[in-house]
Amino acid sequence: MMALHLEGGRKVGIVDDVKADAEALGRLFEDFDMQALIMPKPQPRATAEEYLSTLPPLDVLVCDHQLSNSWPVAFTGAELAARANSSPHKLPAIVMSSHVGTHEASSIHRWRADIPAVVPKQADEEEVLGAVRYALEEAAGKWSRERSRFRTPVEVLAVHLAGETPYAEVLVSGWSLTQVGHLPLLRFEEDTGIPADALLPGTWLRAEVNCYAPRAEDLCFAHISLAPQLSEEISAL
Repeated sequence: MMALHLEGGRKVGIVDDVKADAEALGRLFEDFDMQALIMPKPQPRATAEEYLSTLPPLDVLVCDHQLSNSWPVAFTGAELAARANSSPHKLPAIVMSSHVGTHEASSIHRWRADIPAVVPKQADEEEVLGAVRYALEEAAGKWSRERSRFRTPVEVLAVHLAGETPYAEVLVSGWSLTQVGHLPLLRFEEDTGIPADALLPGTWLRAEVNCYAPRAEDLCFAHISLAPQLSEEISAL
């Protein structure tokens, strides 16, 4: 039951477009002497950064992933949590989603490197509170073995450009030489500045990856670049 040991009085912000779900989650935190604050509906077409700038001081943020069912927003809970965890906010944030383990989870994967924990909406109180505790620990620099990232070669096997969340099938050398992982192509574009449609099977990359991840869906990619030899060949063109 270690996951239940959290300091009382912490302010937990809850972002959920379904009021009943937000209230139910709030009661869970209040049962453990935390202050649950339900965050207001964003302004229409607000960006994640704009919305974060309107929030009151909080100790941790819990975000539902699919927010556009009832709210007119362009961002997901995963983007909101990832940006909250990053500079300049540095607000520990996790994601709760009813799509964990489904094909919809691919829209979370793009942001996963900057999200300490993703838990199902059906999770019990121990899992939810454990995720909140871990988010606070990671913000303090105490990364778990499964989340710690190491620089490793990544081989591109196939590229899938269609769909809402394009991805590449990859082999991560530091993780497994046989199991295939999925690299979000939007993350590739952001890190390298190279269009996704220029990425070809057989290309070698380097990235920081959590090589102790227990499952392929837990892999996180950050600081992606072309492998040095490829970088030199492109520069010579």
